[in-house]
Amino acid sequence: MENSYINLFDYPFEFDHSACNICNAKCCSGESGIVRFSKTELLEMSNFLKISTDTFLKDYCRKDGYTYILKEIYISFNNYKCIFLTDNRCNIYSVRPQQCRTFPYWKEFQNRKNLPFLKNECIGVKELLFDKIEEKISGLENS
Repeated sequence: MENSYINLFDYPFEFDHSACNICNAKCCSGESGIVRFSKTELLEMSNFLKISTDTFLKDYCRKDGYTYILKEIYISFNNYKCIFLTDNRCNIYSVRPQQCRTFPYWKEFQNRKNLPFLKNECIGVKELLFDKIEEKISGLENS
């Protein structure tokens, strides 16, 4: 598995976690997406749900090539939601896959050109302007 350390200075935005409390789970719904997970995460999720890994794979996943991904529920044209999303809350939040845990800090969002998409997807994302980045670095140097 890839190193899970995230260097926030690699991203041209700030993320306000409190926005998740008022968001309609846009990161877990909308256009179709792929959520991958590791074998360890498979064990954690199935243990959390108190089911076997075979049952988890059969009921909550679908094959994608040589691997499994979480199923989505079709809502309407180009509108899906994660199988674990109920009333805009994740039913497996404490054991959700790393891919979910690290959003919006994904490699593709290190590129400023992808910020318009990300800001549309996540109300907690605020673009950092160059002077704010310098201010952030200065604050660290002075602490």
